[in-house]
Amino acid sequence: MRNWIKGKYIHFIAIAILIGYAFAANPLYVRFFLKDGKPLGTQVALPTSSKDVINHLSDQIQPLRIDGQNLYELKGYAFFQTKPEQENNITVILSSATGNIAFATRTVALPNMIESYPGYTKNMDYAEFSLLLSQNSLSPGTYRIGILLQNKNGPGQSYVLTGG
Repeated sequence: MRNWIKGKYIHFIAIAILIGYAFAANPLYVRFFLKDGKPLGTQVALPTSSKDVINHLSDQIQPLRIDGQNLYELKGYAFFQTKPEQENNITVILSSATGNIAFATRTVALPNMIESYPGYTKNMDYAEFSLLLSQNSLSPGTYRIGILLQNKNGPGQSYVLTGG
């Protein structure tokens, strides 16, 4: 028996490496190789929910391919109701039973989205955002979508659950 194991030790090492790879491949890919669609952080502390934030998300998450990466894009807008022309950093928070995951957004012009808001003015276009999300960055599960607004030019932040 000892001679059999001694002759096959290379196979045991290869199997151990393959098992390690199976458990570590996706987290390593997300951390080191994924460029777009990865989270800013996990286990994010959030302020209390506010009713001062106006938000809207598109009805569909669109699949797209950028630089060889399969991503999903979520579009929407968000701004403070009392200060609709204030520039904000918009962060999308995905909340689940295991915690909160923060994703950065980028400001983009979305034709006919924010214009649908009854109080729209031309200075509100910065409130439109696009979120790129990689399917590899999330574990399977149910997530609630929230939006965190942070004032770009000073203190102040607010969080709201979108209902999506």
